[in-house]
Formats: sequence, C-alpha cells, structure tokens
Amino acid sequence: MSLDNPKEEYDLIIIGGGPAGLTAAAYAIRKRIETLLITEDLGGKTNYQFHLPDIDTHTIIDGQELVSKFKNQIEYLDFARHIGKVIKFEKKKREFVATTADHTFKSRAAIIATGVMPKRLNIPGEMEFLGHGVSYSTVSHAPVFVDLDVAVVGDGLRGLRAAAELIQTARKVFIIGLSTKLANSTLGKKIKSSGKAEFLGEYHLKTILGDESPDRIVLSRKGGGEMEIPVKGIFIEMGYTPNTQVFAKLVRRTRDGRIMIDENNQTNVPGLFAAGDVTDVQAQQVVIAMGEGANAALTAYDYLLGLKRV
Repeated sequence: MSLDNPKEEYDLIIIGGGPAGLTAAAYAIRKRIETLLITEDLGGKTNYQFHLPDIDTHTIIDGQELVSKFKNQIEYLDFARHIGKVIKFEKKKREFVATTADHTFKSRAAIIATGVMPKRLNIPGEMEFLGHGVSYSTVSHAPVFVDLDVAVVGDGLRGLRAAAELIQTARKVFIIGLSTKLANSTLGKKIKSSGKAEFLGEYHLKTILGDESPDRIVLSRKGGGEMEIPVKGIFIEMGYTPNTQVFAKLVRRTRDGRIMIDENNQTNVPGLFAAGDVTDVQAQQVVIAMGEGANAALTAYDYLLGLKRV
C-alpha cells in the first residue's frame, strides 16, 4: 500500500506502473532521484498471462520475469509509490502538478508511462478467454499456435499483417471482415498463395465458444445467416487507444493520440518525458517498453542535473 500521508514534492514523478513505468522508477531510484510512481496497479499488461491447456507457451517472449524484479523492488519501497489514478496533470511555471482523487503532488520532471488499451469487439467469450486463446498481440503469441487453426479479426492493414505472420506457424488462418480491396492487395495475394488462409470478408465475429479455452467461433454473415468454425486461437487486431486524455492539452500527440517523443524520450514540453506503448514507438512490446522506460529515466536524470546547476 501507499503511505497514508505521502510527501507532496519530488524531483521526478512517474505516471503509470506497467513495464515502462516500473523500469523508469527502478532506474531513477538507483540514481538517487527523489521519485514517486503514481499508478493504479503494479505490472500493467504483464499481470495478464497467456496460457493454453496442453500447449507449451515457452516461446512467448514477454519480459515478465524482468518486470517482476522491478515490481518487487517498488512493492518493497512503499515510500516511492502511490496507488491511485491521475485525474489532472498540468505544468505551473517550472513544476509539474499531478492530482489524484486524494492528493496533489509536485515535481521538477515527469515521465508519462500510462500505456494503451486494446480496442475490443465486446462480444460474448472475448473477455472470458482473454489470455486463454484470445490475444490482442499477434507478435507476442503467434508462435504458440504451431499447426493449429486460428482466426484473425483486424482493422485494415493491421489485420492483414497479423494474418501474414500467422501463416508462418498456424495450420489454417481464417481472416474475418477484411475488405475485398485489402484481400486483393499485394500482401493479400501473397497470403492467399500460401494455401493456408481463407478470407471471410462478408462475415463478422459474433461469439467465441469453448470450455477452458476456445474451440470454435460463431460468425454472422452480412445480410443474414451464421456459421461455426473450429479454431484454437482468436487474434483481435483492432489497434489500441492510448491513455493520454489527461495530458491532451499539454503534449503533442499523433493523430491516433500517442505522445510524440524524440530519441531521448523527451516530449515537446521541457522536463516532461514519455515511455512505452503510450508513445509513438513502432511496436507495443514489453521488452521495448522496458528499454524506453530506462532511457526516459536516464534522460530525466540528466535534465535534473541541469536544473541543479541553475
């Protein structure tokens, strides 16, 4: 738990306790920066483990073991964390001010590491089988489904790329809801030529069924009619929503809401850094987020050294 009466002023505030935030906090503390991590939980997406009955998942590279070391350190250092949600964040003169439901904290530098939320289909079975056959990350979990039948529901090119990756390992890939234009694109034709893919553009995914893990899906046809397909994995590649609403008026963002950073994880606001999936880095992977978190902490350290010389 957090301390009941935490102090109000710090050198560095880190918002978000996923892989990027935990790593940033660990590195900052090692540098003897007076640091506070504000987060709703510790671990972020690494708290959701992927498991399939009777299938070896050792091929998943998720950095969970490394993250757990940083998580344990922050759990031990209760003075360095506050469990809560930042509901307001602003810069006043040379200070950053982070407000939760019950406290206000100030710092001379800050790191945003609030992550993203996957866009969901909100259909029966989706949340029930999350981590047990339903995945939002083809990059992470495709290697698990060797010689198995899987389905992909994708948002345009993202879905097509997911299918291209899955045909390397899966026995059969059902591609649901993709437009005819994309199915006939250069990449679409390459996927078709594998002989392992079936495009079902006129259908949408209605229900995911199974016991411990999925074993079939129900598809609904545009205009009427349904059919069932036996599959062991369902990949939902609809993209992500960055958790940046509270920072929207302060930082420069991409069109889809990600925070724009330079090679030093610096935002457009001096002293304000960002790391992990919430930024405009190319891939949303745990090990990448951890590296970004370390880089942001080290850059923040250099920034604070500069402030101390003023």
